Amino acid sequence: MILPYEIVYKTAIPALRAMIARKLMENYGLVQEEVAKKLEITQAAVSYYIKGKRAIMLKLDDVDEIQHMTDEIAHLLFKGEMSRKELRLRITEACDYLRASKLLCEIHKYIEPDVDADDCHACDKTLRKRVKIIIK
Repeated sequence: MILPYEIVYKTAIPALRAMIARKLMENYGLVQEEVAKKLEITQAAVSYYIKGKRAIMLKLDDVDEIQHMTDEIAHLLFKGEMSRKELRLRITEACDYLRASKLLCEIHKYIEPDVDADDCHACDKTLRKRVKIIIK
């Protein structure tokens, strides 16, 4: 059994980091070492993201909301206007969006073929509970 958070950890977070790394390099002209420092990851990880050797299971380039989120993160990181705390929050929000939008269900089904993705609802229920806890 693979839990939704394992899917997030193995696919969504690397995909988001890869998108942000590419944007920092392509849109802002940063080099790998600068990107690594801003994302607090290794330069080798940035290299793998750029070369497409990591974060290859989940492609989010055609998801408008994720594009918007990663554009904003990259811009704020480039400007030096994003704290570690804010970066964690923004990445978590993007992951929550992916779960709530059911964008990870297909990849979950691919990784774990016996999952009934149409009848799972694990992400729905955990996100609803989390929202209630945050609001209190």
